[in-house]
Amino acid sequence: MSFYTFILAFHIVSIATWMLMLIYVPKLFLYHHNHTASHDILTLQASNLYKVGTAAMVLSIVFGLSMLYLNPYLLKSGGWLHLKLLLVVLLVGYHFQCRKMISQLQKGNLLYPSAFLRIFRIFPEIVTSIIIILSITKLF
Repeated sequence: MSFYTFILAFHIVSIATWMLMLIYVPKLFLYHHNHTASHDILTLQASNLYKVGTAAMVLSIVFGLSMLYLNPYLLKSGGWLHLKLLLVVLLVGYHFQCRKMISQLQKGNLLYPSAFLRIFRIFPEIVTSIIIILSITKLF
């Protein structure tokens, strides 16, 4: 096995961990909105999960950049990678929006409507699905 294969494996593991955070933290916002759990517990869970997710995000980016460094041909392999990188940038923005919302939750002023939180919650699932499809099929 090559060094590249190990980097790819670590990249996938760190992405999976990051996606868990991106999918679960917005669910905590919905729980808070619906008053289905204690405010203090939700705040603590969201904050702790965000810390783990941030480390996983950084590792995902480092491993991804490492793969590009080890195989720069990927940048010339088609537009699929450029779209994938754009979608990753959107997920990073989503990540930091979650941090802003956690701060609001800690202050007790998370005022987003339930409909927004439900749509917000599925965004990373849709984007991640597109990224996976692009990575496997390399459509263009």
